[in-house]
Amino acid sequence: MRLFISYARVDKPFCQQIVETLDVHEVWYDHRIAAGQKWWEEILKRLTWCEGFVYLLSKESVTSDYCKQEFSIAHKLGKHIFPVLIHPNTPLAGELKDIHYADFSNGFDVKAVKQILNSIHLAEREPKAPSINITASTLAGAVQPPTVDAASVIDEAAEALDAGNFDRAVYLLKTAQENGYASKFIDLNAVIKEAEAALEKQSYLRNAEREYRPIVALIKRHRTFQIGCNAFNDFRRDFPDYDPEGLAALCLMPTVPVWCDVPAGEVIVERERKRVIYHVDAYKISKFPITNEQYQAFVDAPDGYANDKWWSFSNEACEWHKGHMKAVEPKPTETKDMPRGYVCWYEATAFCLWLNAKTGQKVSLPTEQQWQRAAQGNTTHRYPWGNKFDKTSCNTSESGIKSTTPVGKYPQGVSPFGVYDMAGNVWEWCSTKQVSQAASTTGILPSAPPAISYIVRGGSYLGSMERAKTTFYFKLDPVHRYSTIGFRVVLTT
Repeated sequence: MRLFISYARVDKPFCQQIVETLDVHEVWYDHRIAAGQKWWEEILKRLTWCEGFVYLLSKESVTSDYCKQEFSIAHKLGKHIFPVLIHPNTPLAGELKDIHYADFSNGFDVKAVKQILNSIHLAEREPKAPSINITASTLAGAVQPPTVDAASVIDEAAEALDAGNFDRAVYLLKTAQENGYASKFIDLNAVIKEAEAALEKQSYLRNAEREYRPIVALIKRHRTFQIGCNAFNDFRRDFPDYDPEGLAALCLMPTVPVWCDVPAGEVIVERERKRVIYHVDAYKISKFPITNEQYQAFVDAPDGYANDKWWSFSNEACEWHKGHMKAVEPKPTETKDMPRGYVCWYEATAFCLWLNAKTGQKVSLPTEQQWQRAAQGNTTHRYPWGNKFDKTSCNTSESGIKSTTPVGKYPQGVSPFGVYDMAGNVWEWCSTKQVSQAASTTGILPSAPPAISYIVRGGSYLGSMERAKTTFYFKLDPVHRYSTIGFRVVLTT
């Protein structure tokens, strides 16, 4: 079947997709490059030539003078009409209201494509109605293109630009140019360039939104999550700057932690028999320690572990990274849902900076005050679950397992805020720094710079129940890497 496609210029990318979908038919659409009499004569010629009229329905096309004129002519000539809804909430009125349309408002899916192809197929099988014997030249004499008031064309174009109707603005401005509009002060070409740039951006965003919505639906469902993320990675090649719902962060899952909310409150930290009360602002903490799978995403990413950028937070970290370009791999017996061990403080911090860049969120290691508040809640309990030790609630030496366990293994051992593994499994790095002055060999001046260490909390699978208490801590050199040391992260505003 010979098909004429009518559309608004903002919908040109979609029009081109429809053309490809209907490639078994003879399809014509105008490129809306210019205005003028010759262009209008070509439109009329194609309207008499076609057998079917495909009307791409959007807010712009149903209000476009040219699209409405084309539809009216095709309808009067007795052409088969195939409306295609391509934008949700498009207002339909008049004759369009009563014609069944193919619904592509949610993108190109099998159902929508079937609708348009079946409609065309059924039309081809219908007995041909007596054709209206009219030529394009006769039609041109009887039907004039939509008129533009030369005196007010710039005013109308400016109004269309202000209203975001860039399709109409371009049409009005080009029509004015075609009719020889001239001004001593107005650079018409500059105005047209501005309107066309706005139209191109609007078309880009419209097409991006149309392709984006079905991907969102896939990603938000567990069964189709990975399919959706694969589609989103392909989508970003065409639309690298369009992601209103943050799918990039979602597709980093399971790299992105599951968060637990910790409300603002107080915590008592003991140091050298002194008890200090700290106020802690509200924040989020990862429900589990960072797992093998989550950390491995950082290790494997082309812009991840090997990238010097994530280590530039200190000279010491940069120097350490130069001599440690590879992370320690987990043991073959360790599963992806076990906490990652063999992570030094520099590595844990680099992971946080990488995750910041990927998600656009403020991720960091917890301060020891944040860590302890997440473990105790509004209590002063010795363990996350209470004051009495229970070896079935955590993985310490008392369990006899002698290795890490999956991070969700001990639901009975969660903290008051629902945080897992805050006792046992692996020690967890905190951002809290400790500075100790080096010993003096002369008794007057120190012989070396101050030693820097960082706090670890929570105990490990090799540590006893005493070390798994919510208040117990060690101070460790930031380069220490042991199977018993991992980390979790916090999210702050």
